[in-house]
Amino acid sequence: MKHLTLTIAILFITLTGFAQADKYTLAMQKGLTTIDSAKTTEDYTSAANYFERIATAESKQWLPIYYVAFNNLHAALVGNQNGETKDAIYDKALAAVDKADALAPNNSEIYALKAYIIFMKMSVSPQARAMTMIPQSAALAEKAIAFNAENPRAYLVKGQQLFYTPEAFGGGKLKAKPVLAIATEKFDSFKAEGLAPSWGKGRCQTLVKQANSY
Repeated sequence: MKHLTLTIAILFITLTGFAQADKYTLAMQKGLTTIDSAKTTEDYTSAANYFERIATAESKQWLPIYYVAFNNLHAALVGNQNGETKDAIYDKALAAVDKADALAPNNSEIYALKAYIIFMKMSVSPQARAMTMIPQSAALAEKAIAFNAENPRAYLVKGQQLFYTPEAFGGGKLKAKPVLAIATEKFDSFKAEGLAPSWGKGRCQTLVKQANSY
């Protein structure tokens, strides 16, 4: 009888664990669907708040807080806010991506996203920030490549940095083209798995088209 009771208890704990995992997965999938349909600042802010709630409930998981950072980044990217407001939103994105980094150190996806955020924060006040933040963003992109040479987003972010960095600072469309070509190859062979990041292919195609017309 004791053996049967123990077996039932173990089975109950196991099934409860599966149910919790399924609940997390379903919640994350719902959030990813909202990202796919997001177009406005309000859409991305709403998605960021949604993932913030998941991150609070699942404090050991890096993906929810990663998507908080991703959505805050895009809330600023697509909006027409003034510089001060954009800065504040990018700071929210940076705070979130730093939390993700603490949960999953040396993660290529996290470093690529952080490089993206810092570059966009630089763009709010390029004259004051370019000398420090462009190298910082570039170093993070290189680390993202070093951590996973097959990650297309790492090359996309590096290529995007070069694309928008003036030639006087070591950038330009010509320097961006070969990096974006590598990103394109990586995207073509990339297969999204589960809840992992899969963004960037459309953005890469847009930059490649613009670079090729230069």
